[in-house]
Amino acid sequence: MSPAGAAASAAQRGQAVIVDPAAVSSEAAPPQPVPAVAPGAPGWLGVALSAPPPDRPGVLISSVLRRSPAAAAGLEVGDVVIAIDDRRVNDPADLSRQVAALGAGRRASFMVQRAGADRLFGVELGENPGFEGQLRLGFVDAGAPEFQRVEVAQGALPPTLEGLRGRVVVLEFWATWCGACRALLPTLNEWHERFQSQGGLVVSVTTDPVNKAARDAAELGLAYPVLSDPDGSTATAYQAFALPTLFVIDRSGVVRDVSVGYDPQRIAELEATVARLLSET
Repeated sequence: MSPAGAAASAAQRGQAVIVDPAAVSSEAAPPQPVPAVAPGAPGWLGVALSAPPPDRPGVLISSVLRRSPAAAAGLEVGDVVIAIDDRRVNDPADLSRQVAALGAGRRASFMVQRAGADRLFGVELGENPGFEGQLRLGFVDAGAPEFQRVEVAQGALPPTLEGLRGRVVVLEFWATWCGACRALLPTLNEWHERFQSQGGLVVSVTTDPVNKAARDAAELGLAYPVLSDPDGSTATAYQAFALPTLFVIDRSGVVRDVSVGYDPQRIAELEATVARLLSET
């Protein structure tokens, strides 16, 4: 199918479909080497998609994950994908199916409309790194998002990330119903006790209302500060959709590591990262 034919084709319209919920940045990063992929793994692009306006064909790219295959190829927010390898795409789900079917490691040609002009991009598809891997691509070595509409439920600290500059912060997203969060609690209490004199700080964020968060923190024995994020704005900014999710943030506000769930090996790696950051001057 030619670019002109693709642009003229009628596309199926529908509601927006998010392909990668963790696609957290609209900025394309500089080209990055594509990691090794498993044979036969489905292809992965690293974008969020939606249907364009009714009078336009194709599929709209609504966000691009940092350091993803899409970012490495130069795809941008606002691009409209018309065709992949001369096969037109009709809706977000169709594009997702085509990318998956091509397979990880496959180089594909994307016909894209950008600012009214047709452009062709070669994209080397990757392998989906999983939820934690997507968070690491999106956040590690980037500035941590500022807290949004949080209240202090326990502890004495400013309810802003900017107010914590100069300290190494372990930011935990948790909930009382989360068994893995409870399993992690003694470790975080120990970190709080050991690291705070060195400039470290453990901060917990929950979407429970402030009064409930304060009560539950006291009953469970959390020794570190707790923030209430009642409308989930901060959890959304950090894409903390699985619990517990931990971010290690350095003294200048840059994310240095992310961990999802309770994996003793990953927790030990985070602890080593915190200790190293605290030793830096």
